[in-house]
Amino acid sequence: MTSIQASLQALYDQDFAAWIEATVACLKARDVSSLDWNHLIEEIEDLGKSQRRELKSRLGVLLIHLLKRCYVALPEDYRGWGNTIDEQRRELVLLLEQSPSLKRYLAAEFDEVWTYALRQVRKDYPAVEFPDDWPFSREVEALLTQEVWQN
Repeated sequence: MTSIQASLQALYDQDFAAWIEATVACLKARDVSSLDWNHLIEEIEDLGKSQRRELKSRLGVLLIHLLKRCYVALPEDYRGWGNTIDEQRRELVLLLEQSPSLKRYLAAEFDEVWTYALRQVRKDYPAVEFPDDWPFSREVEALLTQEVWQN
């Protein structure tokens, strides 16, 4: 291990922003021998995890608000739920434009997110009859565009 690598490893725990700057400087200089490889690999892996967490979180919020908008008869809340639906859809579109491969992840995680969303709305609105299965299209384009409450 070089002294620069040791310094970078120590910097990682002391000042993350400074570690990033130093790592970027090494990368730009093509100085691969000085890189803190273990932390660099860990951070790159975490970037992917972060995107997947964001996708699941936004999909969950979207499904919850779509369910509320479709099944909860509180017209005074429709606008707020609609705004949340629009916001989550916009952010999901941006995320999927940046990382199109996440569409496969969305499809793979849909059932788990649906279960969470259904549990949440049933807890919040116990008197409302919600479907056991997602009654609309699971296609990404449909999830991001269809106003299912108008069907």
